[in-house]
Amino acid sequence: MGAIMPFFDRLTKGLILFDGAMGTQVHALNPSEDEWAGRSGCPEILNLTAPTKIKKIHERYLAAGADVVETNTFGGSKVVLTEFDLQDRVVEINRIAAQIARSAADNYSTVQKPRFVAGSIGPGTKLITLGQIDFDSMYHSYALQARGLIEGGIDLFVIETCQDPLQIKAALLAVQDEMRHADIRLPRAVTLTIETSGAMLVGSDVSASLAVLAPFAIDILGMNCATGPETMRPYIRQICEDFYGPVMVQPNAGLPQNINGEMIYTLTVDEYVDVLSSFVEEYGVQIIGGCCGTTPEFIKAMADKLPQLSPAKRQPVHRPSIASLFTSQELRQDPAPFFVGERSNTNGSKLFRDYLLAGDWDGIVDISRQQERTGAHGLDLCVAYTGRDEVADMKQAVTRIVKQVNLPIFIDSTDTHVIEEALKLIGGRPVINSINLEDGEERVHKICRLAKRYGAALIALTIDELGMAKSVEHKLQVAKRLYDIAVHQNNLKPEDLIFDTLTFTLGSGDESMKDSALHTLEAVRRIKSELPGVFTLLGVSNVSFGLSPHSREILNSVFLAQAVEAGLDLAIVNVQKILPLYKIDQQDIQICLDLIYNRNGNSLFQFIEHFSQAVPDQETSGDESHHLTLDELIKQHIIQGNRSGLEERLLAGLETTAAIDIINHWLIPAMKTIGALFGAGKMQLPFVLQSAEVMKYAVGKLEPFLQKSDAQAQTCIVLATVRGDVHDIGKNLVDIILSNNGFQVYNLGIKCEIDAMLRKAQEVNADAIGMSGLLVKSTVVMKENLEVMRRRGWKVPVLLGGAALTKSYVDQVCAPILDSPVIYCADAFEGLKMMSLIKEKKMEEYAVTMLRQEMREPVRRESLVQHEKLHFTHHVPIPPFWGVQVVPDIDLDMVFSYLTESVLFRGRWGYRRGQMSREEYDELIDKQVRPELENLKQRCRLESLLQPAVVYGYFPCNRIGEEVVVYAPDSEEEIQRFYFPRQAKEPFRSIADFFLPIESGKRDIFPVQIVTVGRRASEESQRLYEANSYKDYLLFHGLSVEAAEALAEYWHQQIRKELSITEEDGNDIMDFVVQKYRGSRYSFGYPACPDLYGNRQIVELLQPETIGVHITEEDQMTPEQTTSAFIVHHPQAKYFSIE
Repeated sequence: MGAIMPFFDRLTKGLILFDGAMGTQVHALNPSEDEWAGRSGCPEILNLTAPTKIKKIHERYLAAGADVVETNTFGGSKVVLTEFDLQDRVVEINRIAAQIARSAADNYSTVQKPRFVAGSIGPGTKLITLGQIDFDSMYHSYALQARGLIEGGIDLFVIETCQDPLQIKAALLAVQDEMRHADIRLPRAVTLTIETSGAMLVGSDVSASLAVLAPFAIDILGMNCATGPETMRPYIRQICEDFYGPVMVQPNAGLPQNINGEMIYTLTVDEYVDVLSSFVEEYGVQIIGGCCGTTPEFIKAMADKLPQLSPAKRQPVHRPSIASLFTSQELRQDPAPFFVGERSNTNGSKLFRDYLLAGDWDGIVDISRQQERTGAHGLDLCVAYTGRDEVADMKQAVTRIVKQVNLPIFIDSTDTHVIEEALKLIGGRPVINSINLEDGEERVHKICRLAKRYGAALIALTIDELGMAKSVEHKLQVAKRLYDIAVHQNNLKPEDLIFDTLTFTLGSGDESMKDSALHTLEAVRRIKSELPGVFTLLGVSNVSFGLSPHSREILNSVFLAQAVEAGLDLAIVNVQKILPLYKIDQQDIQICLDLIYNRNGNSLFQFIEHFSQAVPDQETSGDESHHLTLDELIKQHIIQGNRSGLEERLLAGLETTAAIDIINHWLIPAMKTIGALFGAGKMQLPFVLQSAEVMKYAVGKLEPFLQKSDAQAQTCIVLATVRGDVHDIGKNLVDIILSNNGFQVYNLGIKCEIDAMLRKAQEVNADAIGMSGLLVKSTVVMKENLEVMRRRGWKVPVLLGGAALTKSYVDQVCAPILDSPVIYCADAFEGLKMMSLIKEKKMEEYAVTMLRQEMREPVRRESLVQHEKLHFTHHVPIPPFWGVQVVPDIDLDMVFSYLTESVLFRGRWGYRRGQMSREEYDELIDKQVRPELENLKQRCRLESLLQPAVVYGYFPCNRIGEEVVVYAPDSEEEIQRFYFPRQAKEPFRSIADFFLPIESGKRDIFPVQIVTVGRRASEESQRLYEANSYKDYLLFHGLSVEAAEALAEYWHQQIRKELSITEEDGNDIMDFVVQKYRGSRYSFGYPACPDLYGNRQIVELLQPETIGVHITEEDQMTPEQTTSAFIVHHPQAKYFSIE
């Protein structure tokens, strides 16, 4: 059993306590810029750069009483780490993270209180179900992570914050395979994240998750994140009532509120302890811990409470089920049977086959949805057709059906490749249809292994090498053989098997078939009796093949009733064609029973004669659409996401109604209905997306009929996920909803700087800007973005949305910053509402009603926090001149003397030590790299490839709040005003703090510099690149950029000399790298002052055109090998980050 016993041994001795939040503790330790290594927002990098800080977090939780600490690997999959260019270090990062936690746990572990390490595997940033990544890529991403965690010595896996069943399956398979490779068995816990809608992000409810996970035999199941503990209560109760193993809960500390850019969790420690205690005592939860907002204080309080708690005895009742993406269906229906719709099948429906051959996927989806509406519990899907690519067709059909039809899928195929590809696309729990022994046992084993691997149920046909079993004994013999292969040899459970004892037609007149129905029914009885736990199924309509349509409906209905009485569980039928017995004439029933049980030798002739004289009742399809008006029908197309037949109805509508009126009065109201359904949790995200696609299709069909007067300029929005945030699911949903409702959306993607947003907004004359972000820090970035917009005079409506955002934060902190509306949008449909107001010129009126007028002046952080005071006991240096000077033709060798070789060699040129020993690496540098540098230096000298020049100056200044006001040297005229944002956390620093405040009555000094090594460097770089001289390009480009940095360092020292503040200077260039000098040199675009607009302001002060430097529209300087900076002389000024 490997390492599984110690953890579960501990569980038998009492409740187990996990740790609390990792992310908030990471930020509380305030990692330095070096520790973030340019990857802010990636806590996993700290396992490499700041292992002692990560270990300290583990130790705090262990000291508080936690039995288990989770590794700092929530985003440690390859999918996430690729966002930070760490895709090649996945195994390493996870291994080291596990070793850090292992070390901490072992230090605290005793015989009486052993401590454990859980390998944390988060959901990543992409969802398989929404098509953002494929199953295999997600699987391989998780496999690398699991490998590293195993190598690092974890005790169990926690696959947490699960949002998509396909993500869970990929993670479980990756963990399973990596454990097998390592010859180890570790417990596997899965925690679901259930939103306030009552489902996971893709729409899966708890019952669907239970059905999906049951075949995987996971060890622990629970919930985490999303909400506070109280809102988890009904779902925890449901899990405890169904799941066979221990249940765990890791709630947030309540629902968060965003106050002044900080996420505040409102649940107190006592409230947290009380609710979790009730979960233990009322429902039998055995494992508890904390998620977002919980701290060591929460865990200590819970640890103190644990000895007083005794978990309730649980008696879970497992109900074998299958599931769609959205919900489960019990296989044992009451009343029976479980209806499997048969019309999504190339062999069972001519219409379906015609749709397939025409590539009409909307028609295929419509047939499937019709079966759902008429009472089917599941959907048999077969796309096999001679001459077509069955794999491609199955992918097309499944991808659409799983997101639009709320029925479990029965994968009907004889091709194992087709079956496996379908399994990778189905988030629910499907059924494979089917296995049999016609070609021996090899294929049966293959499909059984697929069913076991992907958690599917399996239909087994009573067919062997001799053919289809007809007698009861033959059917039973084949069934038992298949049972042995599936259950005893491939470890499937009896409940995973559904036996089809085969139905043969009674309409052929074949003497050998007259008792076939009787044998089939008896075989159902025997299998249910002799193979307990299995299910049975019949293709009911086969019994009437070849008979008249009306008589078929009657016979099928009567035969089904007899089969249910014999113990049948599932039936493949056209549900619309099944009649309840009370609606069938008694004489008709009797004639059918005579045929089914072969009560006389002439039953078939009597049956045919009887129904040839009968007049069928008027068929009813169950379709109530004939009661709807045309506009209502078209609205239903949008609401149901049904494109089939829509074009014809739109054309009919155009006969009486203008295209623009159809859009405004029929289509858009339908989307508003969808918004209401989505907001109420009655429509899941995939259905919303499908409706949006149909909306787009409808508008596309109407566009040719729009009059020129209707073709108004589209209201447009620039949409982006803010800087440092890689989450785009919500933003992309907004894009889809808006663009399919007639708005022009410019989606700029993730990690978008405000400069890019404003540039695009100016280019397209945007009517609004939308900012999205999932992270807490993203709310601070949004506030900073608004401050940038204010300084630049932007007055465009801004829509803000994201998981960490709250209305109060937007209204109280963000909205007052701009003189234009800043609106909180809870979801995509709120965004649609706001854009509609903008289109109708009603936004200002709306903004007034939202009570935004009480704070019109810019918010100052000084009014919200008391930031650390600085001391101004030092003297203000006196410059050698005021104004600007140009220094051309600087000695190149002097510049080279300030090169930081380690940065050049490792960073610019990529000569990293890797697996080499220190001696081997030093030899490489001495014998190859440094000679290359010397040769390149000589070439630069001879060919004048680098032409260093500087323009710099000194200006009087003062601080006003977070702004530094720069004055003309010869007057009191203000010539520039630089804004420096303030940190959101202690010590609440702003660069402006380092300058004398205006109320001091004294002027301070603002030195600025722009340095360049000339345009010739950029031209040579481009020449080498275009000549495909890639190595020469790399070396020269790296040297030229690093030479510009060296020149900046050199000239900064010259300024310190001119200001007579060199007393703290170090002895060499490496001392300068670590700021061994008085004050600091800051450049815009870096963490302390990230707004590139400051570059433009420096250019306006120094007018660097004299040395060939210019500013672009993006506030970047050209040539590339150019830097700008301002110098702060205050002794306490050092590098820091505002984040």
